[in-house]
Amino acid sequence: MKLLKNLLRTFKKFKVFLILCFSILLFSCGGGGGNTPAPSPNPQTSNLSFSWEVVSPESQGLSATKVSAAMNFAMEDGRYTQAAIIIKNGKIVAEQYRGIQTNEVNALVNHAQTAWTANSLNTIYGARDANSLVSSWSVAKSITSILFGIAQGQGYFSGSLDTTAATYLTEWANDSKNTITIKNLLDMRSGLVPKCYSDLGGWVVCDATTISGGGGFVSSDDQLNECINNRTMAGTGQTHSWYQSGLFNYDEGDWVYQNCDTQILGEIFFRAVGQDIKTFADTYLFSKIGITPDSAQWWRDNTSGGQANGNYLAYCCLDMTARDFAKIALLLINDGVWLGERIIPLSYVQAIKNITSSSVVTGDYFQGTMSYGLKFWSLYGGNVCGLDAEGNYQNNGEKCVADNTIITPQGFDGQYPSMDFQNNLIMIRFSLYHHANTLEATEKKMVADAPPAPVNYILTAPVVATSPDSPLNITFPQATFWYMLNNSN
Repeated sequence: MKLLKNLLRTFKKFKVFLILCFSILLFSCGGGGGNTPAPSPNPQTSNLSFSWEVVSPESQGLSATKVSAAMNFAMEDGRYTQAAIIIKNGKIVAEQYRGIQTNEVNALVNHAQTAWTANSLNTIYGARDANSLVSSWSVAKSITSILFGIAQGQGYFSGSLDTTAATYLTEWANDSKNTITIKNLLDMRSGLVPKCYSDLGGWVVCDATTISGGGGFVSSDDQLNECINNRTMAGTGQTHSWYQSGLFNYDEGDWVYQNCDTQILGEIFFRAVGQDIKTFADTYLFSKIGITPDSAQWWRDNTSGGQANGNYLAYCCLDMTARDFAKIALLLINDGVWLGERIIPLSYVQAIKNITSSSVVTGDYFQGTMSYGLKFWSLYGGNVCGLDAEGNYQNNGEKCVADNTIITPQGFDGQYPSMDFQNNLIMIRFSLYHHANTLEATEKKMVADAPPAPVNYILTAPVVATSPDSPLNITFPQATFWYMLNNSN
């Protein structure tokens, strides 16, 4: 009997212990019907590591013949391509790197009005591999957008990108610009007359002679203040001399492409979040997906002070490897989740994916529909153009994309980390890159002594930063790169 009482006493103690353990476990898992706390803005580093898996095209349901054809096209002598990668279902099915080729050297030496020689071109654009840096040009605009999405998810901007820019940009608080929202700036719909920098007249309206558009070169030491100040509202629907010229005919009402809209966003971010875009990206984006601060090198202007001894060029000029840019694309393809951790709010990724392709575009570059929002392009062309009456592939296939909508950042001189969300497909292409550097190697500040002569500048071929316009007028036909892999024949 005594033994039985001892057993019962022991069981009761054990029962209390079990209830206590269960209560602790329930509380730690957020049970009990309470509200889930808001995610902390403090950085969290995953213990998991990522490495690219390289597989055969066939293992991912792709044609090896078509993959080879697309890669050969991208890397052909005369395309000035440094890196091309095809990724299907998160796995690399093709990847190539190279330096400058013979025909490319000859074309630049014979046609560019520069002092380039075959020896100098081979020296600076020589062998390249997976560890070699490429430069973003305007692809950086899309990454700036992603940072706004992450910060919004952390509760900045009052939780809404419809907040007026003047909330943070107090210089605009007392004039007509006080209605411009952060979203307007992200969509290139600020309604502001573009400002550009010309070696003939300093900062001028982009309609000026020799100014090709709001995305033209800038070599002013201070690239921020002029974008904020001395700008006027254009009025809805106003167009400019370059608006329907060049590569395409694009009519989207008050949409006007301009670098200043994005450069201003970098300052708004700095004032709202208390960190510049590079510092924030290092903590909440790059480090999360295995891109180290040293690997991601973001250029600044050459003013003193500013955000970080200069203002980061939110509109351009982020140097990373092609695989690093591919990680950004893969993060988006995975709906903003990396190794189980949410990096970008799902709602922001969905907004990027749902950019509506509604504007008919015609031109030498592309035929189909195109739209722009949140610093991303949405392209849809179908695979009907580029085929003759018998269904044979023709050279004008560069006017086609694929059957599905392509969401893509786009950078000058052919920087394309492009995504087909429906087919879980990424196609990466970056042009030959060299950092024209007369400053310390760690100082990536855009400086020019007498524009357009480079002092510390991004040199991508074939432009080689000698002029706002390519001496060879060469563009990489992104559409054909996609078409050759995705056509149904």
